[in-house]
Amino acid sequence: MSEYLERFRSCGADVVIADDVFIEHPETIDVGDHVTFMRGFHMVGQPRACRIGSHVTFYPGCFIQGSPGRFIVGDHVEFFPGTYISLGDWETSFVEIGHHCHFAPQCVLYGWGGLTIGAYCNIAAHVVFATVGHHVEITDRPMALTGEKAAPITLEEDVWIAANVTVTADTRIAKGCVIGANAVVTKNTKPMGVYAGVPARRLRDR
Repeated sequence: MSEYLERFRSCGADVVIADDVFIEHPETIDVGDHVTFMRGFHMVGQPRACRIGSHVTFYPGCFIQGSPGRFIVGDHVEFFPGTYISLGDWETSFVEIGHHCHFAPQCVLYGWGGLTIGAYCNIAAHVVFATVGHHVEITDRPMALTGEKAAPITLEEDVWIAANVTVTADTRIAKGCVIGANAVVTKNTKPMGVYAGVPARRLRDR
């Protein structure tokens, strides 16, 4: 929708926006060149900072929410259909994505505890980055009433995460790692390793 082109805080060249796109606070967003928002894209909430680089594509059905979390996307990034991003509702919450990354369909990115994804990361379908959860140590009331418990997740550059992986909070995946399908990453990894299993363990060097 052309109205958004004028309402963004800044907007580059060749930005394409489908007719049914909804962005609640476009005035908070800096958009680079050659950015595409396909049908069904929704962004609700008011991030305290939002910068989308050049050559970024949001495929149909992507959904972003959260205030006042920060959202920073580098150049040459693709979000395939159904990607869900929760920026988080705290001042310290954020999702930051480096250049030349892609997210296959139905990925889930929680920024509550701070999610950093380095350059050249390849994220397959149905991967969950769970920076937020519940206070299981509190037992005198239902977990749904204990509030959010969060910690960061960091992916260093050149990481490949295969389908259906869950990465838990307070975890760093080192440069060059491969995480096999269906793994659950609960601890930091070391560089250039192939990891798999529940919980994930190093199987071999690349």
